Amino acid sequence: MLTNIVSPDKILLHQSVSDWQQAITVAAKPLLDSKYIYPEYITAMIDAVKNYGPYIVIAKGVALAHARSEDGVKSMGLSIMTTKDPINFGNPENDPVKIIFCLAAPDPTTHLDVMRSLVNVINENWKIEQLSKIDNIEQFISILNKFEQNA
Repeated sequence: MLTNIVSPDKILLHQSVSDWQQAITVAAKPLLDSKYIYPEYITAMIDAVKNYGPYIVIAKGVALAHARSEDGVKSMGLSIMTTKDPINFGNPENDPVKIIFCLAAPDPTTHLDVMRSLVNVINENWKIEQLSKIDNIEQFISILNKFEQNA
């Protein structure tokens, strides 16, 4: 499922970011550039973390940036970013974050299959470690697909 909706132009590897706000902004840029989201969706994702805390850090080293569909989603999209240096979001159990998945879902149910696939990929810490070290987009997609298929 993940490899069906994420294309090479939606994957950013080893990005240098200074804080979690910039991490969300950079991770969302491929979705913005491809017109999957409006700029206000990025603001809504950042505001959600400011208002509700770092709930988007869903596993050790992994964040799932998202907001409500009515906050600026045009169509279903997923981008993935790995960071050059891990970023703290303020989640003591799961920081620092090495991989950010940015999800844009046009309605409250469309994203459920993506979430199930994502759980299969992030369910073991060694998978996150391996993905975070890859520096080639084709290899990243191949390993992501392998993790998804073997789940």
